[in-house]
Amino acid sequence: MYELEKEKYLGNIKNIFNTEGLAVVETEYKNKVYEGWHSHNNAHITLFLNGGTTEKRKNFSETVGPGSLLFYHSDELHLNQNTLFPSRNINIEIEANLLKELEVNEAIIEKSVQNNVLTKFLILKIFKETQSSDSFSSDTIRMLFSQLSNSTAHLERFDKSPFWVKSLNELLNDCWNENPNLNDLAQVLQLNPITISKHFPKYFGCTLGEYMRRIKIDRSLSLIQSSSDNLTEIALHCGFSDQSHFIRTFKNQTGFLPKQFQKL
Repeated sequence: MYELEKEKYLGNIKNIFNTEGLAVVETEYKNKVYEGWHSHNNAHITLFLNGGTTEKRKNFSETVGPGSLLFYHSDELHLNQNTLFPSRNINIEIEANLLKELEVNEAIIEKSVQNNVLTKFLILKIFKETQSSDSFSSDTIRMLFSQLSNSTAHLERFDKSPFWVKSLNELLNDCWNENPNLNDLAQVLQLNPITISKHFPKYFGCTLGEYMRRIKIDRSLSLIQSSSDNLTEIALHCGFSDQSHFIRTFKNQTGFLPKQFQKL
């Protein structure tokens, strides 16, 4: 067992972007690395771009792949086994001084990561900013991270929401590649459409249209990385009626064009 210092990871480090209190570290795994218990000095969030691994912590184990998100507390023991090669990750490493400055703690960041899709998109936007680095990039990255750290309010409301809210969430994720309207949803849930319209932003943190676009683009991420389908076929499969709408929505959500993401 050993502890990895700031900005150190078991894989090969391809790129590091530093801004005050925050580091964006791109890592790649082409060969087998140390698979024993280890920890990191700083808390960090990992987004898997390619490949995958079996992640083990003290009380759980899970297999993760492209599009998966993991949060690590500072000094939290974990190990990785059965890694697929090649694997690539984006790591957002957070120093304690930044958490103090933002008046948040690791538990709040961990809660924010539960907002899986939004966090994923914010990390991709942060990563895109590191690739086109200019005099505005540091401030932009800090603003994006601040947005991530402030995304817990509606999650707490969702946890305490009426039963129909969770049923609606399941329904939307089941029909993710369709385009349901308020009347369709209200009929299935036996609700007044006004009820959904009025309360949706409170529990989901966005409008119905924005939520559905996020789900569709999230599903497209794994398809782009793992499917042999071309981008036009993926767009149709994800419920977009035309390629240009898919491209605009993808860039708006992730910061990348689909072709750019495909090459990551």
